[in-house]
Amino acid sequence: MSLAGHSAGGVWRCAPGPTKRADSPEKSASQHRRALCREHLGARSRTSVGPADSRGQLTILDYRAPASFGPPRHLHHREDEVLELIEGQAVVWTPNLSFVLAAGDLVLLPKLGPHTWRAYGPKGIRFTATFTPSGFERFFQDIERRRLLATDVAELRAVAADVGMDILGPPLSDEEVRQIRAGFHSASISARPYSIPLSGSTRTRPQAP
Repeated sequence: MSLAGHSAGGVWRCAPGPTKRADSPEKSASQHRRALCREHLGARSRTSVGPADSRGQLTILDYRAPASFGPPRHLHHREDEVLELIEGQAVVWTPNLSFVLAAGDLVLLPKLGPHTWRAYGPKGIRFTATFTPSGFERFFQDIERRRLLATDVAELRAVAADVGMDILGPPLSDEEVRQIRAGFHSASISARPYSIPLSGSTRTRPQAP
C-alpha cells in the first residue's frame, strides 16, 4: 500500500529562498520559521504559529495541496485537529460521517478518530490546519530532513509513529469521493482494507451538483 496521497495535479514547488539566513537583529526566530516553506509528498505547508509562539499549546499550518491530493486514512493519538478551508473544495471522511467542505467551512477532527480528506475539482486547495497541543509539525519536518519519498513506506510509518499518528488505510479513491459528494457514506467506502472495525453506513449532508 502506498502512503502517498492521490495527486493528479503534479507536485507543488516551494519558492526558492535565500541560501543562508540573514543576520538581522530585527528578524526573530519566529519570523524566520514562518518564512520557511516545507514541501512533503506533493503538498506544501508554512508554519504560522509554532510551539515557541504558543508555549506548546497549538500549531497552525498554512497548507496547500494540488488537485485530487489526499493523505491516507489515519488518526492522531495526541492532537485534536481543526481544518478551515480557505480555497477550493474537499471531501472529509470519518467512519461515521462523510461530508463536503467549501471555502469558509471548518471541521473539528478529535484525536483517536480515524479520518482523511481529499481535494476535488480542477484546482488545488488551501486550508489552515490547527493542531492542539503542538508536536505534529515534526512529521513534516522529519519527512523533509530525511528526504523521504512516497515509496519509502516503512520510513514514513516510522516517522508517523514518532509523532503519535497511525496510518490506517489508503487515500480516498475517485469512486469514494463521488459517493461522498453524492451525499452518502455507503458500505463500499468502509469496505476497503482497514486495521480497525468501522461503523455502518450513514447518510451525510447532501451536496448540490
